[in-house]
Amino acid sequence: MWEVFYSSNFTQQFLLDRYKQEGREDAEKKSYDNCYPFMYYLQHGKKFYDTAHEAPLAIKPVLLFYGNVQLLKACLLTIHADYPETSSVLAHGVSTRKRKKQNYDFFKDEVKVQKHGLFTYFSEKMFHVKHAYGEKFCMKDLLEHIEELTPLFELYFKHVNERSKHTHEVVAHYLLLYNLSMICRYETEWWYDLLHSYSNDAYPFIVQFLEVTKHKIPLYLYHYLLDSKKDQD
Repeated sequence: MWEVFYSSNFTQQFLLDRYKQEGREDAEKKSYDNCYPFMYYLQHGKKFYDTAHEAPLAIKPVLLFYGNVQLLKACLLTIHADYPETSSVLAHGVSTRKRKKQNYDFFKDEVKVQKHGLFTYFSEKMFHVKHAYGEKFCMKDLLEHIEELTPLFELYFKHVNERSKHTHEVVAHYLLLYNLSMICRYETEWWYDLLHSYSNDAYPFIVQFLEVTKHKIPLYLYHYLLDSKKDQD
């Protein structure tokens, strides 16, 4: 589906229209400068997602997270011609706490917002949501933002908590993928116990989430770009 943007002429004009909407005097120059980076972000993101479709479950979180990152960068270039202004916005923008080796509960695990980085940047630029430094997000709360997991929550927990209205679903996907990619890379023992022992309630939620996100986020961000194109007409 991304092939619609694999034309430098089309993409340069697409970006030019966007930057003119911003009222930039350097819109034409910026559209030329960003044309190929935009296409390369999309192509690189697609490669991560394509590989994730064929990859074993054990490494899917890493591939899906970095695919998500690349597509978000492409989206940011359409609304902010100077991205990235500084190296500080290139960091992930969130961190995980040190994991306890015993009695670790994925549902209760948290990620914390950092002062700078991609997370706060795309949240504000794309969805006009500001997240405070030090704000924490719980995995169970984030999973509840994934509509496709509602039947699973009803089956396991007999109810679904009311979703927070301030957390966009793309934000939830990013944070869940970030934490799962960190677990996959640095908590290998716990990760493989989860994958092979089937003794943890988190397993079906994680597997189903990964299946949902590999289809849903590329499609959502594709329509995000198309909708922005439609707004210009």
